[in-house]
Amino acid sequence: MKEIYHRLMNVSLCIASRYEVPQFYQRFKPSLAISRRIFFQNPMLSHCRALIAPQYADDFGHGLQHATKVSVDAGTIVLLEGEKYFTVQAELERAVVLVQLAGLLHDVKRKEEKHALAGASLARDLLQNFLLSRAEVNCVAEAIANHEAFSEPQTFETLVGQLVADALYDADKFRWGPDNFTHTVWYMMSYQQVDVAELFGRFSWGVDGILKIKETFRTNIGVQYGPEFIDLGVQIGKEIYQHLQRFLDSLMNDGGLMPAQSRD
Repeated sequence: MKEIYHRLMNVSLCIASRYEVPQFYQRFKPSLAISRRIFFQNPMLSHCRALIAPQYADDFGHGLQHATKVSVDAGTIVLLEGEKYFTVQAELERAVVLVQLAGLLHDVKRKEEKHALAGASLARDLLQNFLLSRAEVNCVAEAIANHEAFSEPQTFETLVGQLVADALYDADKFRWGPDNFTHTVWYMMSYQQVDVAELFGRFSWGVDGILKIKETFRTNIGVQYGPEFIDLGVQIGKEIYQHLQRFLDSLMNDGGLMPAQSRD
């Protein structure tokens, strides 16, 4: 990462540290702990993580750290939503494993066009060698294929398929909150070699676009707790925007940056 973006990311982390964590993490600590235990102790998930870790590069802001957060949060959503439908604990935990496999694999092809479909294809190939039924492999792959923002929600034939797909989507969109402004945006802009002044110009409409995701959450848990993630992210983003303004003003005052209208 470029030094300038590394500095700005550290500032954003300091800003974010002044805010309380979303209620999702405060209210559902026991379910989160179960989801983490499954994620880090299940042999199939450990094997999958080892296989795909070399394929994840965090230089685009969607690396293994992002996949881990999505997996754990998606597993938590499945535990919370699934307790209404599953009477056998082992079946519920199996659904958690499926959604966490989807979480691990959903952004492996993030740099490619139509990355969700590319990721689904990779998942089908990779998971053929896992101890999964054909229906379970399809469940994971179809969830990955349907995780993109603002895509039309698909209706699945099975309860497990619907729950896994919707939980993956919501957990992934939780990342549009604070994570977007403390991590993702800096890696993406650095990777794309976007000038800081250009980033400043994009910032307002980028924040407005993020607000639109609030209406797209799919599970009951996502609908109830997802908007807070987005609102927190936007609050943090607005403070970062003010910092960027001061930063650019100081550069211009020091002669290190020409006003936008003076640059080619």
